[in-house]
Amino acid sequence: MLNFVELLLMFVSVLLAVAFLTVAERKTLGYMQRRVGPNAVGYYGMLMAMADAAKLLLKEMVMPTHADKLMLIMSPMMSLMSAFLCWSFMPFAPGTTMSDHSYGLMFTLAMSSVGVFGTLLAGWSANSKYSLLGSMRSTAQLISYELMLTTMVLLCMLLTGTMNLSKYVELQESMWMGVPLFPMSMMWFMGCVAECARPPFDNVEAESELVSGHMTEYSSSMFVLFFLSEYTSMLFLSTLTSMLFFGGGTGMMLGMKANMFAFTYMWVRATLPRVRYDKLMHMCWVMFLPLLFGLAMFLPSLMYFMDAMVYTYPTM
Repeated sequence: MLNFVELLLMFVSVLLAVAFLTVAERKTLGYMQRRVGPNAVGYYGMLMAMADAAKLLLKEMVMPTHADKLMLIMSPMMSLMSAFLCWSFMPFAPGTTMSDHSYGLMFTLAMSSVGVFGTLLAGWSANSKYSLLGSMRSTAQLISYELMLTTMVLLCMLLTGTMNLSKYVELQESMWMGVPLFPMSMMWFMGCVAECARPPFDNVEAESELVSGHMTEYSSSMFVLFFLSEYTSMLFLSTLTSMLFFGGGTGMMLGMKANMFAFTYMWVRATLPRVRYDKLMHMCWVMFLPLLFGLAMFLPSLMYFMDAMVYTYPTM
């Protein structure tokens, strides 16, 4: 019973955080683009997310005639559940994680990868060539940058020697991992932007070319689930970034770091134009991955050399 209550509290907390994150993004974009943001519903427009959710949920859900209706409904649920399950091993403070498992970081990576299947099956089940092409394009992007993010997480685990997120955060009390691995942390952030399909890497939902990609045939509540999964993943990756490279924290400190990275997502969206799809894939496969594979060979060699130096010249 206690685990169910904890799961429900986490679910509601993440939903509320995502709701206010959408309002914060619209407010931020309105300020940066010198236009009026949401200001009609609630004080200072704070309840605009609730109005948008009610509007979408009350709309009629239209499905294609020849679509696989069961798979069409299950695909956004799969994406949303994978985004929520990633929070299961997040240590918000000492002793406040739902499951403090020794392989928590690997489980988090596995759950984040499952969301790709929701995107792929959404385009396939709609029985529409536009949705299918959009899902194939988005799947290629997500898998490419998932490989890059996974490689960086494996390097972090190699340096710390643990897959437990709580212990990983504790090991950064003396120095953040982002200090010696600052170039890799920048690559990580760019990979997170592409993994969330956020501008300037929003080729997954590029309306001018793909008519919203794999979500072309979705409407009403099913579209809301994809929308929630995108913002849940953005909030999760902002929190994971603060834990992997910037020491994590407890309570308010962790929230401040996560909000800072979430604000950076919005800042990048308001500043940069969309990157062409072939350049996006070129950046991953030709630029980032060779650098990461070079780091994967260099860092173990450096660690072996330092151990040999300590063994040869022991400290007094």
